Amino acid sequence: MTAQHPSPPFDTWLWMQALSETWCAGLDPAGAGQRLHGQRLSRLIDATLRGSPFYRRRHPDARALADFRPVSKAELMAHFDDWATDRRITRAAAQAFVADPQCIADAWLGDYLLWTSSGTSGEPGVFVQDARSLAAYDAIDALRLRGAGPGQASLGSWGARQRFAFVGATGGHFAGLVSMERLRRLVPAALAPEIRVLSVLEPLRDVAQALQALQPSVLITYPSCAAALAQLQQRPEGSAQLRLTLKEVWMGGEQLSAEQREQIQAAFGCPVRNNYGASEFFTIAWECAHGELHLNDDWLVLEPVDDQLQPLPMGEMSHSTLLTNLANLTQPLLRYQLGDRVRRVAERCSCGSAFPLIEVQGRADDTLRLHDAQHRPVTILPLALETAIEEGAHVTQFQALCGSNGDSIELRFEASVGDARAAFTQSRRALAAFLAHHGVSGTRISMSAAEPLRQRASGKLRRVVVLPAAPVRRKPPARAPARR
Repeated sequence: MTAQHPSPPFDTWLWMQALSETWCAGLDPAGAGQRLHGQRLSRLIDATLRGSPFYRRRHPDARALADFRPVSKAELMAHFDDWATDRRITRAAAQAFVADPQCIADAWLGDYLLWTSSGTSGEPGVFVQDARSLAAYDAIDALRLRGAGPGQASLGSWGARQRFAFVGATGGHFAGLVSMERLRRLVPAALAPEIRVLSVLEPLRDVAQALQALQPSVLITYPSCAAALAQLQQRPEGSAQLRLTLKEVWMGGEQLSAEQREQIQAAFGCPVRNNYGASEFFTIAWECAHGELHLNDDWLVLEPVDDQLQPLPMGEMSHSTLLTNLANLTQPLLRYQLGDRVRRVAERCSCGSAFPLIEVQGRADDTLRLHDAQHRPVTILPLALETAIEEGAHVTQFQALCGSNGDSIELRFEASVGDARAAFTQSRRALAAFLAHHGVSGTRISMSAAEPLRQRASGKLRRVVVLPAAPVRRKPPARAPARR
């Protein structure tokens, strides 16, 4: 690589150590796994209080994890320069780096990888991944991503010479994109899979056409995108736009419904691998062969909490979740408010793994069915619409309500948005350009001063919502004239 594009960070010793420890924990999660968990937690607390001015001021007398108060993304970003244990790390320098999409997967400050997160929780984030955390993510994915047992082939040996198609958010330092580019640049050619990255912001027909030409063996994308592609795959032979022969479909980033899973499996006839992760920890939980999510609790702590951020008993669905990343000693996360709704499951999985089970209620926005100038249907994926507004208008706290017939989109904004009218002007411009790129015609974009709609049970905000059709009111039958 040139000086302008240094190789992605990779520490061979830390990678070998993480792989060995993760394999041992997989053999004995309750024994070796929990011993490693305890050692990592002690090391994290010690490194954090020694090296992070922010945490040291906030918790001068902390000794155990429970001594740390929950912390939000907004608070950490506001104190970014005092957050990390490496004093070279500043918000201005990090944001200058991620502003350049040409630097994706380059080593930053010689040692780190930078990821950015969306603003779905109100504040976009910039996350510094050190070599230790990257080694942990590599080991987890190599040994657990495909739901394989300790005696089965790792992802590295299985994935050699496979053709991977990643359909996701591009154009920024997003975790999925950066990870794919890092993989492409680090793995030796003899072992490397062929990787093709496609933007989820492109029209679905263009994505399908590129996939048809590529004929990947593994598709990596969001559940809404995989379900939309499955519909194209299932069309009759004469009208088919897509005919893929896949070995596996890997998904994450959104809630995977039972209906979507069934549709994707029926269309592609291959195993579906779901996982739960975030920019703050790449793979929080992996899905076993029985379709259950197992927590990687040798590498992290996940605490389901209520609306007062108090711990919940086993079996209750949380209002939010606190994450502690045991791998990252450079930009420490202790009891970080992740925001997802999680339930811990007491029963042991029938797959035989002793890693704890969780259930997650994640993003579950609606896929839009709009129309082009010839009144043909156009599928708009929710995450693509959200990304178009976030990246094009730099607005994050919005909700898009779509009429059931696809002829209107109403934008609503959170109270935290200072100038809603200016936010609407920017968002409408970005959204109109996005819809035009997809060939959508005749969809009106309007603004409402009303509060965004929230889910009744959780109070959470869904970003893209298709409104139900208004009930048809039937005229009562004409009354016969009264007889005289």
